[in-house]
Amino acid sequence: MTSYEPLLAHPWIARVDPAGTGGLAVTADPAALAVRYEPGRPPVLGDLVAEHLEHWGEVYDWTYSSGQGAHRPDLDLSGWRATGTGRPMPADHMAEWADRTAELVLRHQPSRLLELGCGTGMLLHRLHPHLKGYVGTDIAGHVVTRLNGLGLDGVTVVRAAAHEINGGAVRAALARLGDRPDCVLLNSVTQCFPSVAYLAAVLRDAVDLVTPGGTVVVGDVRHAGLLDEHSRMLEPGSAERAAQRAAADTELLFDPATLAAVAASAGRRVTISLFAKTLTADTELTRYRFDAVLHVEPPQGPPAAVHRWDELGPGPMAALARQSGPVCLTGIPNGLFEPGAPTGASLRAALEGTGGAVMLDPDDPTRLQVAIPAAAGAMPPDALAGVGRPHEPLGAFARARLVEVARRELRRAELPIPEQLTARIPSGPGHDAAAAAREAADADRAGRLALARMVPAVEGWALEPVPDSALTHLPHAVRRFDEIALRALTRLVAGVAPPGTPRTAGQIMAALGAAPRHEWIVRRWLEVLATEGLVRRDPGGRIDAVASDDAGEDDAGEDDAAGLDRACAELGYPDQMAIFYRTALARLPELLRDEIMAQALLFPDGDLLTSLSKDQNNVSNTYLNAAMGHLVARAAATRTGPLRVVELGGGAGGSTAAALGGLGDAPADYLFTDVSRFFTMAAEDRFGDRLRYALLDINADLVAQGAVRGGANVVIAANVLHCARHAGRSLRWIGELLAPGGLVVVTEAIREHYLVLATMQFLLSPRQGEPDLGAGDRRGGTGRVFLTGRELPAELAEAGLRPILELPRADSPLASPAQHLFVATRP
Repeated sequence: MTSYEPLLAHPWIARVDPAGTGGLAVTADPAALAVRYEPGRPPVLGDLVAEHLEHWGEVYDWTYSSGQGAHRPDLDLSGWRATGTGRPMPADHMAEWADRTAELVLRHQPSRLLELGCGTGMLLHRLHPHLKGYVGTDIAGHVVTRLNGLGLDGVTVVRAAAHEINGGAVRAALARLGDRPDCVLLNSVTQCFPSVAYLAAVLRDAVDLVTPGGTVVVGDVRHAGLLDEHSRMLEPGSAERAAQRAAADTELLFDPATLAAVAASAGRRVTISLFAKTLTADTELTRYRFDAVLHVEPPQGPPAAVHRWDELGPGPMAALARQSGPVCLTGIPNGLFEPGAPTGASLRAALEGTGGAVMLDPDDPTRLQVAIPAAAGAMPPDALAGVGRPHEPLGAFARARLVEVARRELRRAELPIPEQLTARIPSGPGHDAAAAAREAADADRAGRLALARMVPAVEGWALEPVPDSALTHLPHAVRRFDEIALRALTRLVAGVAPPGTPRTAGQIMAALGAAPRHEWIVRRWLEVLATEGLVRRDPGGRIDAVASDDAGEDDAGEDDAAGLDRACAELGYPDQMAIFYRTALARLPELLRDEIMAQALLFPDGDLLTSLSKDQNNVSNTYLNAAMGHLVARAAATRTGPLRVVELGGGAGGSTAAALGGLGDAPADYLFTDVSRFFTMAAEDRFGDRLRYALLDINADLVAQGAVRGGANVVIAANVLHCARHAGRSLRWIGELLAPGGLVVVTEAIREHYLVLATMQFLLSPRQGEPDLGAGDRRGGTGRVFLTGRELPAELAEAGLRPILELPRADSPLASPAQHLFVATRP
């Protein structure tokens, strides 16, 4: 028997690896960290998730039974202490906190309410006189007995955890309400949750439960975007101690983007209101927390007029009050973070009697907003979509428990315990904010190291990651691409609709002789040119070009042919791509008329594979492929057995080579797929028996085509999702391939590049009778091929895939080509 066998026999441990000199690293089994959703039943919890909840149950059972902090029945503050000092929170401050929360709940006029985690009953006492029925739950048996003993009319409290909404005890209590609740309340309870997967399971059941028009109130949320700020406040003068405190925080923190991803996967139409804390005292409860309300199938209201704080001049609140109809005021600095600015409390006072509310800026937690009425501040999840950065305590808890378990098992087997014994959790969900940030930074570093090897594109950085300072030319090169394409399209349209001679879109397409299958491209061109102010529409919708003295040169006097060559070189494209772009722009009329195929220009020698490979090593692809390879390697290092990978739309194999390079010698079961046998055969010639090969089409059910449901740890979809006729439906099929905790890695452009629109787009024109791309998803038949930076995370979230990582950073020059990598996980 080796020293590994007693450890591997434990159900929580998936693998054991040597670490350092004589050390061991144990890796958690993903099943122990999983939360498996079960429609109509409580979710199935992994052992480490269940143990985390038991830990909190013991803490609160002891806290509540101690009786410390009980001022009066409706103000039992047991357990409420300031994080920095450990002293009890002031009673008057906590009374205001409870009153404000009750006001928030009652604002929506509920009659039947379910409160998950009711604690000592501070909100119960304030709410039940206004309700027809109340059901509360808590995991602490002491408070359940005490609250039931009060004999309050219409009130039932049961011992249950938050995830047991569909358990027998809660169902029986809810049956006494006579109807489904119209409000589910979770106040100051989510911080005790182990992970976002657990949060998602609870909120999904809550959203399923409430009646149409009802609410799910998620109150007193610790904002993940303010974790570092809070830690610096608690550890002034030491950035190192502040970072350590943030990483070691034992509670769940999340942000609006994470909440939006959870809400988007709930299966019912939901809007979200983010309420700022408006308490008068400046404490951690005021600064670092917010309240969220999920409105389930709300009635449609008129759109709100939106104004910015700095646009209304002096006295913006008075100016706002004079507005008619729903209105929102955004970009308000928060005096708690910017001295001299208004605070939530002062704004609340100014709104007295207006029906308005103080909201939180969804993208900047140090900014406020105002909505009149409060309902005007509700947003669809799409408006909040993005890559959330929650702080999940499950990972740190699991690592500590795994080390304890490993020591115990080795001791039982009478085997030596190594001095260096560490634990790891699989990449994906359950990570604290510091670990997630470190993983993103490591992937970014891998991409920048790959750029250093692009000689002579980025010369002089062969041994170090390429810094942003060496990439400042990228934004200008991208702008040059756009400007050249716009000039070419404007000249084309001006030739058939010159200034002063407006034509309908149909007349323009007829004059250009556009083939029917390319008409969608012309419509998109006209939309873009109108947006850019290069053509105008008259009241009847007719279009003509705007007069211009354009001479086909950029601001530096460089002609478009030379500008294309320079931009291609700066972005890492080979000479052949510059030739293709120049030729395609020169032959736009023939391409439109289908007299020449774009394929003939892109593959002039007929060698499809070689031609496609020309575009593999530009700056964006080099960076993103290397980052993706790093992430795949990280996934392999934390999975038991061979990493199971499915690549969709493998094409010429650029991403495949990067993934295999990242894997190195790590065992993998790698399935390369494409819609065309040409590419699978070419890949087999290139990669041999290291891979398996199959035909799969993302526009059809992947499992029905033979893919294994739940059989993949990683699914790679590199530059393929934009080819989906319905991106959301394709992502749902992709999600079905993932095992719990699995990752989907997507690379996509997140904005429309006008040079691509004018050239490469011809490759995507559908055959006769086929639907246009994006007709049913968030592209909405607009002719846009690429989803935006909000739409793609929204599609992922709605498909039940939570975005957890995005590269490059928005403030990096690498973001200017708008080619991004997204990683999402299946809970």
